Amino acid sequence: MNNSLKKHASSLRNERNRFAALAFVWGDLLLELDEEFRIVFASGASEGILGLSTQQIEGVRFVDLLANHFRPLVSEMLHVARRRGRMDNVLVRFIRPDERISPPVSLTGYFLPDLGGHFFVALRVTVNSLPHDVLQSIRRDGPTGLLDEESLSRVVTERLMAQRETGQNQKFSLFTLNAFEPLCERMETVARDEMLSTIGSFFRAHSIAGDTAGRINRNQFGMLHNPEVRIGDLEERIAQCARDADPEGKGVIVRTSETDFTAHAMPPGDLARGVLYSIRRFCDKQEHNFTFSRLTGHMPNLVNDTFGAMRDFGQRVDRLEFDAVYQPIVRLPSAEIHHFEVLVRFYREDGELIPTDKLIMFAEQVNMIHRLDLAMLRRTLKWIRQQLDEGIDARVAVNVSGISLSNPDFCRSVIALFERSKESLSQLMIEITETAEITDLEHAANWLSRFRQYGVEICLDDFGTGAANFSYLSALEVDYVKIDGPSIHQSLKTQKGRAFLRSLVGLCHQLGVEVVAEMIETDDMRDLVTKAGFDFAQGYLFGKPEKDITSYWRKLRSRRGRKR
Repeated sequence: MNNSLKKHASSLRNERNRFAALAFVWGDLLLELDEEFRIVFASGASEGILGLSTQQIEGVRFVDLLANHFRPLVSEMLHVARRRGRMDNVLVRFIRPDERISPPVSLTGYFLPDLGGHFFVALRVTVNSLPHDVLQSIRRDGPTGLLDEESLSRVVTERLMAQRETGQNQKFSLFTLNAFEPLCERMETVARDEMLSTIGSFFRAHSIAGDTAGRINRNQFGMLHNPEVRIGDLEERIAQCARDADPEGKGVIVRTSETDFTAHAMPPGDLARGVLYSIRRFCDKQEHNFTFSRLTGHMPNLVNDTFGAMRDFGQRVDRLEFDAVYQPIVRLPSAEIHHFEVLVRFYREDGELIPTDKLIMFAEQVNMIHRLDLAMLRRTLKWIRQQLDEGIDARVAVNVSGISLSNPDFCRSVIALFERSKESLSQLMIEITETAEITDLEHAANWLSRFRQYGVEICLDDFGTGAANFSYLSALEVDYVKIDGPSIHQSLKTQKGRAFLRSLVGLCHQLGVEVVAEMIETDDMRDLVTKAGFDFAQGYLFGKPEKDITSYWRKLRSRRGRKR
């Protein structure tokens, strides 16, 4: 052997020994695998992890020692390592000779093409890197083994929190498999499940820690990964897998969009909500606001964008930097103003109104609606005090989300606010909105009962015809119910619908609850809801939302003066 070859061989041995030394510092068991993934060398705690001695596992295919669920994943990771040179740390489990599953084991590896294309794998028994409560809550898509949408958001959150310590940049890619549903429908069950399992393994193998990938819906998949992952290669592997599995050979078209998923320092709870909102928003952008032909493959950092919006929203809410408008609710048939509903208005820097429904949806999805609701109560009670000082005793209803009622801190803050504002409470009403379902009716009923003890009347807003609405009416002590406008418009079209409305109003009256008709815009509609027995009405026929109620109040006082 000439000197250059000897020098090269010596260098390889040093590299091998260096990796072995480092691996033993890190791991409990070191394995060397040949090109067919057979174990050619083993040293360490083989019996503790695998239930077999190092001599017993030599010559065995490494993948065959794994529990069935992890075999496709590790096979794919070994293939990836041939290109990347290493395997990221991933948690796996092994099947022991007594058929018991091993504890979670961290696996990492290194590929040395100059050593006969061998792999060097280090294993370490470890506790899962995810917190126990996250692990307990994880749910998976059965066919693919991937995380479901909410589980993916929780795991991504944990990875982002860990990322703050390492400073590593991470990407989130959304994969849309066009024509995927028709493909699954024309496949036999066994073949389809095998394809889905393989595709799931592709995503997991390329994701952070081998398990930060999820199935978001039937044909969309998300994956948090390192920037060096070759997304184009992964797209091709998925497409090839689908073509091979398709009995018609058509397969699918894989489209991918990528965003940075780095995160500024935020409390873990806000981080989790922001991640889930961002994932949903990312998917929504792909489905509704973009065409694939116009995608460049990158999008803004949605998580940081979301966090920026959350911070700005929270600051504006806490500083009461928003406007309020007031719309009258009138008594039927006289059309005399009974009270006003106060509505929030946010404006962009250029003065353009931010759509209120989108704003409320954002606040509910990132769990900040309770801050807005409390701010509206603070602002309204202050406004009522000012009106009383000017001799105006206008009653005002403030919207409170069902989500806020589920927050004990919010409810306690409301009680504290009431204690400081007792002189204004006779003019305050609360409308419980149904944009989000109230999950704990007993909890909500207890707090509403306490609010009513302060003389605050309660209205159930947007009451429609769903089963949940009637359960609310049965469980919650309320003074008023609002029938939502679309239900009224639809019901008034037919004789049967009008009969249903009369019955619904009658039921409420039997319960001692008065009824408000929403979205009344014409004289004909006013007459119809009056005949149906409604007590109150709201809509553009009686007045649009206004910042200044002075004109309404002058008309009301004028009417009262004429009556006297």
